[in-house]
Amino acid sequence: MLERPRLFGDLVTQIIRQKSCTFCGACMAACPVNVLWPVDEEPTIVDRCALCEICYYQCPKVDFSREDVEAFVFGRTRRSDEPIGIIRESYSGRAAATNTQAHGQDGGVVTALLAYALNSKMIDAAVVAGRDSVWHPKPAVATNYEQLVNNAGTKYTPSPSLLGVRSALYEYGKSCVGLVGTPCQVKAARRIQTSPLGNRRLAQAMRLIIGLFCMESYGYENLMRTYLTTKGVDPSTVTKVGIKKGSFIALVGDTEVLHVPLKEIDAFVRQSCRQCDDFTAEYADISVGAIGSASGYSTIIARTEEGLDLVKQAEKAGYIELRELAQESKGFQKVLSMAQAKRLRKAVQSPIGASSKQSASKSYENPHTSPD
Repeated sequence: MLERPRLFGDLVTQIIRQKSCTFCGACMAACPVNVLWPVDEEPTIVDRCALCEICYYQCPKVDFSREDVEAFVFGRTRRSDEPIGIIRESYSGRAAATNTQAHGQDGGVVTALLAYALNSKMIDAAVVAGRDSVWHPKPAVATNYEQLVNNAGTKYTPSPSLLGVRSALYEYGKSCVGLVGTPCQVKAARRIQTSPLGNRRLAQAMRLIIGLFCMESYGYENLMRTYLTTKGVDPSTVTKVGIKKGSFIALVGDTEVLHVPLKEIDAFVRQSCRQCDDFTAEYADISVGAIGSASGYSTIIARTEEGLDLVKQAEKAGYIELRELAQESKGFQKVLSMAQAKRLRKAVQSPIGASSKQSASKSYENPHTSPD
């Protein structure tokens, strides 16, 4: 007996209504008839479905085999002594150019790596998280350094970044794309690349995937539009947001206009983030985040041979500065601790006692470390 087709309605029932959708954009990007579109941080059907099943089998929340993805990306599966995935080398680094440092979140290393990848023709476009004038995130396609700089910085609310890959292919005519994404978006990219019903053009176009350390993201309407307004902050005037030492901070120019404890905005965390156990983007070519490195630097984890080669070549070409970060070092142990805290948070979503939940929350009081 044949199984019935798995359609967008199944995604609605199994994922969207269960608040498990990460808003990665994979289902929308892969739709061959372009009838799925983002509405209120959810994929929504806006026209007649072709009943092809492709959207269902792009979703990393439906079916994601760690072993299959690791074999595809790294040529092997992780060992028991690799708690945050396969690692070739780890560093602390920052952009060599002071202009890139100033515009980036934690030393501008992601911007610098993408700039080198573009200039060396490794990729012909980079998909990053951009934003509009009121801090509403949206996928942005960058093809030069100026566009990278203009879209630098962490947004903290979700963007359907896989739609940016589709845009790079169909609107910009590009074929070798670099994607910057949070762990859930990295998983989505790898799901597309390994799915038996994957969108082949999208899969083949993603030549470089840089993952950002991430504990969680917040709903845009709650955090940026409602909460900031109640605090007397106009989102259209904000030039940078950040999370440092357990506090959420907003700046207008160089002036800090908001500084509140993270616990004050905890209610705005997206439910799908509370179900995620990947802090370091374990399936990326390169993972980057501020935890484990000194102020103004980012921790860089090169996972694939291509990722390690890009890091080394970017240093050699003068785009980035690197320091060794041994996995036995105190800094790297902080990364492992944060990753464990995220796994623990997922585990304590079911009621198992207040003491366990309290210890988990203490472990990740400064969770957001994702430069862009």
